[in-house]
Amino acid sequence: MGAYEASRENYHRLRKLKFYFRDAIISLRDMRWTGQAEDRYWAASAELLFQYHKLEKGLCMPGPKRFFGYDPATSTLELLDAWRQRGYSTDNPIYQGAFEALHAYRERIEQTYPDNVELLTSKIDTELAKNQIRFPQLKTPVPFGAEISEQAIGEFECLVQARRSVRSYQLRPVPNEIVIRAIQSAQLSPSACNRQPCRVHVYAERKRIDELLSLQNGNRGFGHTAPLLLVLTAEASCFFDASERYEPYIDGGLFGMSLLLSLQAQGISSCCLNWCVEPMQDIKAHECGDIPSSERIIMYIAAGYAELETTVPRSPRRGIQDVFVVH
Repeated sequence: MGAYEASRENYHRLRKLKFYFRDAIISLRDMRWTGQAEDRYWAASAELLFQYHKLEKGLCMPGPKRFFGYDPATSTLELLDAWRQRGYSTDNPIYQGAFEALHAYRERIEQTYPDNVELLTSKIDTELAKNQIRFPQLKTPVPFGAEISEQAIGEFECLVQARRSVRSYQLRPVPNEIVIRAIQSAQLSPSACNRQPCRVHVYAERKRIDELLSLQNGNRGFGHTAPLLLVLTAEASCFFDASERYEPYIDGGLFGMSLLLSLQAQGISSCCLNWCVEPMQDIKAHECGDIPSSERIIMYIAAGYAELETTVPRSPRRGIQDVFVVH
Protein backbone atom coordinates (compact mmCIF):
# COMPACT_ATOMS: atom_id res chain seq x y z
CA MET A 1 0.00 0.00 0.00
CA GLY A 2 1.39 3.38 -1.01
CA ALA A 3 1.75 6.38 1.28
CA TYR A 4 -1.28 8.10 -0.27
CA GLU A 5 -3.53 5.07 0.13
CA ALA A 6 -2.35 4.56 3.72
CA SER A 7 -2.96 8.17 4.67
CA ARG A 8 -6.38 8.11 3.00
CA GLU A 9 -7.37 4.97 4.90
CA ASN A 10 -6.19 6.46 8.20
CA TYR A 11 -8.16 9.63 7.49
CA HIS A 12 -11.39 7.68 6.99
CA ARG A 13 -10.76 5.61 10.12
CA LEU A 14 -10.35 8.77 12.18
CA ARG A 15 -13.39 10.36 10.56
CA LYS A 16 -15.54 7.34 11.38
CA LEU A 17 -14.17 7.24 14.91
CA LYS A 18 -16.17 10.43 15.46
CA PHE A 19 -19.34 8.39 14.89
CA TYR A 20 -18.60 6.42 18.06
CA PHE A 21 -17.95 9.59 20.01
CA ARG A 22 -21.33 10.94 18.97
CA ASP A 23 -23.03 7.71 19.99
CA ALA A 24 -21.43 8.00 23.42
CA ILE A 25 -22.45 11.64 23.79
CA ILE A 26 -26.11 11.14 22.89
CA SER A 27 -26.32 7.99 25.01
CA LEU A 28 -25.06 9.89 28.04
CA ARG A 29 -27.41 12.76 27.22
CA ASP A 30 -30.62 10.78 26.71
CA MET A 31 -30.27 7.49 28.59
CA ARG A 32 -30.75 8.57 32.18
CA TRP A 33 -33.68 8.89 34.52
CA THR A 34 -32.09 11.21 37.08
CA GLY A 35 -31.66 14.93 36.64
CA GLN A 36 -34.14 15.12 33.79
CA ALA A 37 -36.57 17.98 33.26
CA GLU A 38 -40.01 17.66 34.81
CA ASP A 39 -41.70 17.30 31.43
CA ARG A 40 -39.81 14.17 30.38
CA TYR A 41 -42.94 12.08 29.90
CA TRP A 42 -41.21 9.19 28.15
CA ALA A 43 -38.62 8.75 30.89
CA ALA A 44 -41.27 9.03 33.61
CA SER A 45 -43.65 6.57 31.97
CA ALA A 46 -40.84 4.11 31.23
CA GLU A 47 -39.65 4.18 34.84
CA LEU A 48 -43.19 3.59 36.11
CA LEU A 49 -43.64 0.66 33.70
CA PHE A 50 -40.21 -0.67 34.67
CA GLN A 51 -41.09 -0.75 38.38
CA TYR A 52 -44.61 -2.14 38.37
CA HIS A 53 -43.78 -4.68 35.67
CA LYS A 54 -41.50 -6.23 38.29
CA LEU A 55 -44.58 -6.76 40.44
CA GLU A 56 -46.46 -8.28 37.49
CA LYS A 57 -43.61 -10.69 36.77
CA GLY A 58 -43.32 -11.67 40.42
CA LEU A 59 -47.01 -12.53 40.51
CA CYS A 60 -46.47 -14.99 37.65
CA MET A 61 -43.47 -16.87 39.06
CA PRO A 62 -43.80 -20.65 39.58
CA GLY A 63 -43.39 -22.44 42.89
CA PRO A 64 -44.78 -21.72 46.39
CA LYS A 65 -46.13 -18.23 46.87
CA ARG A 66 -43.84 -15.99 48.85
CA PHE A 67 -43.45 -12.34 49.69
CA PHE A 68 -41.52 -10.26 47.16
CA GLY A 69 -41.37 -6.81 45.62
CA TYR A 70 -40.91 -4.42 48.53
CA ASP A 71 -38.59 -2.08 46.60
CA PRO A 72 -40.51 -1.95 43.27
CA ALA A 73 -43.79 -1.50 45.15
CA THR A 74 -42.34 1.41 47.08
CA SER A 75 -40.91 2.91 43.89
CA THR A 76 -44.26 2.50 42.12
CA LEU A 77 -46.00 4.44 44.88
CA GLU A 78 -43.43 7.24 44.65
CA LEU A 79 -43.66 7.39 40.87
CA LEU A 80 -47.46 7.56 40.92
CA ASP A 81 -47.24 10.57 43.21
CA ALA A 82 -44.63 12.17 40.92
CA TRP A 83 -46.89 11.44 37.92
CA ARG A 84 -49.71 13.47 39.43
CA GLN A 85 -47.39 16.27 40.51
CA ARG A 86 -46.15 16.61 36.93
CA GLY A 87 -49.72 16.88 35.68
CA TYR A 88 -49.67 13.81 33.46
CA SER A 89 -53.05 12.37 32.50
CA THR A 90 -54.62 9.94 34.95
CA ASP A 91 -56.55 8.46 32.01
CA ASN A 92 -53.29 7.08 30.65
CA PRO A 93 -53.30 3.24 30.54
CA ILE A 94 -49.77 3.20 31.96
CA TYR A 95 -50.96 5.06 35.07
CA GLN A 96 -54.12 2.97 35.35
CA GLY A 97 -52.16 -0.24 34.85
CA ALA A 98 -50.02 0.63 37.86
CA PHE A 99 -53.14 0.65 40.05
CA GLU A 100 -54.21 -2.76 38.80
CA ALA A 101 -50.72 -4.11 39.50
CA LEU A 102 -50.89 -2.69 43.02
CA HIS A 103 -54.32 -4.23 43.60
CA ALA A 104 -53.01 -7.65 42.58
CA TYR A 105 -49.86 -7.21 44.65
CA ARG A 106 -51.90 -6.18 47.70
CA GLU A 107 -53.95 -9.35 47.37
CA ARG A 108 -50.77 -11.43 47.21
CA ILE A 109 -49.48 -9.81 50.40
CA GLU A 110 -52.59 -11.05 52.19
CA GLN A 111 -51.67 -14.59 51.16
CA THR A 112 -47.97 -14.36 52.07
CA TYR A 113 -48.05 -11.85 54.89
CA PRO A 114 -44.51 -11.36 56.20
CA ASP A 115 -43.36 -9.46 59.25
CA ASN A 116 -42.74 -5.72 59.27
CA VAL A 117 -44.67 -4.72 56.13
CA GLU A 118 -47.45 -2.80 57.86
CA LEU A 119 -46.00 0.48 56.63
CA LEU A 120 -45.90 -0.76 53.03
CA THR A 121 -49.47 -2.10 53.11
CA SER A 122 -50.65 1.15 54.68
CA LYS A 123 -49.02 3.15 51.87
CA ILE A 124 -50.54 0.88 49.23
CA ASP A 125 -53.99 1.13 50.79
CA THR A 126 -53.70 4.92 50.91
CA GLU A 127 -52.71 5.07 47.25
CA LEU A 128 -55.45 2.71 46.12
CA ALA A 129 -57.99 4.77 48.04
CA LYS A 130 -57.13 7.76 45.85
CA ASN A 131 -58.66 6.00 42.88
CA GLN A 132 -61.68 3.84 43.60
CA ILE A 133 -62.27 3.11 39.93
CA ARG A 134 -61.06 -0.27 38.69
CA PHE A 135 -59.83 -0.98 35.16
CA PRO A 136 -60.84 -4.58 34.37
CA GLN A 137 -59.31 -4.38 30.89
CA LEU A 138 -55.93 -3.87 32.59
CA LYS A 139 -56.28 -6.51 35.30
CA THR A 140 -53.05 -8.41 35.94
CA PRO A 141 -51.94 -11.18 35.81
CA VAL A 142 -54.16 -12.93 33.29
CA PRO A 143 -54.40 -16.56 32.12
CA PHE A 144 -52.05 -17.48 29.33
CA GLY A 145 -54.02 -17.98 26.12
CA ALA A 146 -52.04 -20.97 24.95
CA GLU A 147 -54.75 -22.58 22.83
CA ILE A 148 -53.92 -22.01 19.17
CA SER A 149 -55.79 -23.60 16.28
CA GLU A 150 -53.96 -26.25 14.28
CA GLN A 151 -54.17 -24.11 11.16
CA ALA A 152 -52.47 -21.14 12.85
CA ILE A 153 -48.93 -22.26 12.02
CA GLY A 154 -49.89 -22.79 8.39
CA GLU A 155 -51.47 -19.34 8.19
CA PHE A 156 -48.42 -17.79 9.83
CA GLU A 157 -46.06 -19.51 7.41
CA CYS A 158 -48.16 -18.25 4.50
CA LEU A 159 -47.97 -14.73 5.89
CA VAL A 160 -44.19 -14.69 6.36
CA GLN A 161 -43.72 -16.21 2.90
CA ALA A 162 -46.00 -13.58 1.37
CA ARG A 163 -44.07 -10.73 3.00
CA ARG A 164 -41.43 -9.65 0.52
CA SER A 165 -39.57 -6.41 0.00
CA VAL A 166 -41.54 -4.65 -2.72
CA ARG A 167 -40.01 -1.82 -4.76
CA SER A 168 -42.87 -0.72 -6.99
CA TYR A 169 -46.08 0.80 -5.65
CA GLN A 170 -49.41 2.05 -6.90
CA LEU A 171 -50.27 5.72 -6.41
CA ARG A 172 -53.25 4.59 -4.35
CA PRO A 173 -53.05 6.08 -0.82
CA VAL A 174 -52.96 3.85 2.25
CA PRO A 175 -55.80 4.56 4.70
CA ASN A 176 -54.72 5.64 8.18
CA GLU A 177 -56.99 2.97 9.65
CA ILE A 178 -54.76 0.25 8.20
CA VAL A 179 -51.59 1.84 9.57
CA ILE A 180 -53.16 2.34 13.01
CA ARG A 181 -54.30 -1.28 13.15
CA ALA A 182 -50.80 -2.46 12.20
CA ILE A 183 -49.23 -0.27 14.88
CA GLN A 184 -51.65 -1.57 17.49
CA SER A 185 -50.63 -5.12 16.62
CA ALA A 186 -46.96 -4.19 16.76
CA GLN A 187 -47.47 -2.71 20.22
CA LEU A 188 -47.90 -6.27 21.48
CA SER A 189 -44.25 -6.97 20.61
CA PRO A 190 -41.99 -7.68 23.59
CA SER A 191 -39.79 -4.89 24.92
CA ALA A 192 -37.34 -4.65 27.82
CA CYS A 193 -39.39 -4.51 31.04
CA ASN A 194 -42.42 -3.62 28.90
CA ARG A 195 -41.18 -0.05 28.49
CA GLN A 196 -42.49 0.17 24.89
CA PRO A 197 -40.03 2.75 23.53
CA CYS A 198 -41.12 2.59 19.89
CA ARG A 199 -42.91 5.26 17.90
CA VAL A 200 -43.95 5.35 14.25
CA HIS A 201 -43.76 8.64 12.34
CA VAL A 202 -46.03 8.53 9.31
CA TYR A 203 -45.52 10.65 6.18
CA ALA A 204 -47.85 10.74 3.19
CA GLU A 205 -46.92 14.13 1.72
CA ARG A 206 -44.77 13.65 -1.39
CA LYS A 207 -42.40 16.53 -0.70
CA ARG A 208 -41.70 15.42 2.87
CA ILE A 209 -41.21 11.80 1.79
CA ASP A 210 -38.73 12.81 -0.89
CA GLU A 211 -36.79 15.02 1.53
CA LEU A 212 -36.47 12.19 4.01
CA LEU A 213 -35.59 9.62 1.36
CA SER A 214 -32.84 11.89 0.01
CA LEU A 215 -30.98 11.20 3.26
CA GLN A 216 -31.11 7.42 2.79
CA ASN A 217 -29.17 5.71 0.00
CA GLY A 218 -31.09 2.43 -0.34
CA ASN A 219 -34.21 3.69 -2.09
CA ARG A 220 -32.79 4.89 -5.39
CA GLY A 221 -34.84 3.93 -8.39
CA PHE A 222 -38.07 3.22 -6.54
CA GLY A 223 -38.46 5.48 -3.49
CA HIS A 224 -40.39 8.00 -5.55
CA THR A 225 -43.17 5.42 -6.08
CA ALA A 226 -43.87 4.87 -2.37
CA PRO A 227 -47.06 6.71 -1.32
CA LEU A 228 -46.26 6.22 2.36
CA LEU A 229 -43.11 6.42 4.44
CA LEU A 230 -42.93 5.17 8.00
CA VAL A 231 -40.01 6.09 10.21
CA LEU A 232 -39.67 3.71 13.14
CA THR A 233 -37.92 5.19 16.16
CA ALA A 234 -37.19 4.25 19.76
CA GLU A 235 -37.22 6.82 22.57
CA ALA A 236 -33.79 6.64 24.23
CA SER A 237 -34.98 8.18 27.50
CA CYS A 238 -36.95 4.99 28.14
CA PHE A 239 -33.60 3.46 29.16
CA PHE A 240 -31.89 4.21 32.44
CA ASP A 241 -28.25 4.42 31.32
CA ALA A 242 -25.78 3.58 28.56
CA SER A 243 -25.56 -0.06 29.65
CA GLU A 244 -28.85 -0.38 27.71
CA ARG A 245 -27.46 1.34 24.61
CA TYR A 246 -28.31 -1.61 22.31
CA GLU A 247 -31.83 -2.09 23.61
CA PRO A 248 -33.54 0.59 21.45
CA TYR A 249 -32.48 -1.34 18.36
CA ILE A 250 -33.46 -4.74 19.79
CA ASP A 251 -36.90 -3.52 20.84
CA GLY A 252 -37.21 -1.62 17.58
CA GLY A 253 -36.40 -4.69 15.52
CA LEU A 254 -39.03 -6.77 17.31
CA PHE A 255 -41.60 -4.01 16.85
CA GLY A 256 -40.64 -3.53 13.21
CA MET A 257 -41.15 -7.17 12.24
CA SER A 258 -44.60 -7.24 13.84
CA LEU A 259 -45.45 -4.01 12.03
CA LEU A 260 -44.40 -5.41 8.65
CA LEU A 261 -46.38 -8.61 9.11
CA SER A 262 -49.49 -6.76 10.20
CA LEU A 263 -49.27 -4.48 7.17
CA GLN A 264 -48.81 -7.52 4.92
CA ALA A 265 -51.84 -9.23 6.48
CA GLN A 266 -53.89 -6.19 5.47
CA GLY A 267 -52.62 -6.18 1.88
CA ILE A 268 -49.98 -3.46 2.30
CA SER A 269 -46.54 -4.24 0.90
CA SER A 270 -43.38 -2.73 2.33
CA CYS A 271 -39.64 -2.42 2.05
CA CYS A 272 -37.29 -1.87 4.99
CA LEU A 273 -34.72 0.84 4.33
CA ASN A 274 -31.63 0.65 6.50
CA TRP A 275 -30.53 3.65 8.53
CA CYS A 276 -26.76 3.34 8.07
CA VAL A 277 -25.88 7.02 7.84
CA GLU A 278 -23.37 9.53 9.10
CA PRO A 279 -24.25 11.71 12.11
CA MET A 280 -25.05 14.79 10.01
CA GLN A 281 -27.60 12.86 7.92
CA ASP A 282 -29.18 11.57 11.12
CA ILE A 283 -29.45 15.10 12.49
CA LYS A 284 -30.98 16.35 9.22
CA ALA A 285 -33.55 13.53 9.23
CA HIS A 286 -34.62 14.42 12.75
CA GLU A 287 -35.05 18.03 11.69
CA CYS A 288 -36.79 17.25 8.40
CA GLY A 289 -39.15 14.72 9.98
CA ASP A 290 -39.86 16.78 13.14
CA ILE A 291 -38.53 13.84 15.17
CA PRO A 292 -37.31 14.61 18.71
CA SER A 293 -33.54 14.32 19.06
CA SER A 294 -33.89 11.77 21.88
CA GLU A 295 -35.52 9.26 19.52
CA ARG A 296 -33.20 6.83 17.75
CA ILE A 297 -34.15 6.20 14.14
CA ILE A 298 -34.29 2.42 13.74
CA MET A 299 -35.31 2.22 10.09
CA TYR A 300 -37.36 3.72 7.31
CA ILE A 301 -40.20 1.63 5.88
CA ALA A 302 -41.56 2.35 2.40
CA ALA A 303 -45.14 1.10 2.19
CA GLY A 304 -48.08 0.96 -0.18
CA TYR A 305 -50.15 -1.25 -2.44
CA ALA A 306 -47.83 -3.23 -4.69
CA GLU A 307 -47.94 -2.37 -8.38
CA LEU A 308 -49.80 -5.03 -10.37
CA GLU A 309 -47.52 -7.75 -11.75
CA THR A 310 -44.51 -6.38 -9.90
CA THR A 311 -41.57 -8.69 -9.26
CA VAL A 312 -39.39 -9.24 -6.19
CA PRO A 313 -35.91 -10.75 -5.74
CA ARG A 314 -35.72 -14.47 -5.04
CA SER A 315 -33.54 -13.66 -2.00
CA PRO A 316 -32.37 -17.22 -1.19
CA ARG A 317 -32.13 -17.99 2.52
CA ARG A 318 -29.21 -19.71 4.21
CA GLY A 319 -29.39 -23.44 4.68
CA ILE A 320 -30.78 -24.52 8.03
CA GLN A 321 -27.36 -25.95 8.92
CA ASP A 322 -26.00 -22.39 9.03
CA VAL A 323 -28.69 -21.23 11.47
CA PHE A 324 -29.70 -24.21 13.64
CA VAL A 325 -27.00 -24.70 16.27
CA VAL A 326 -27.47 -27.47 18.85
CA HIS A 327 -25.40 -27.29 22.07
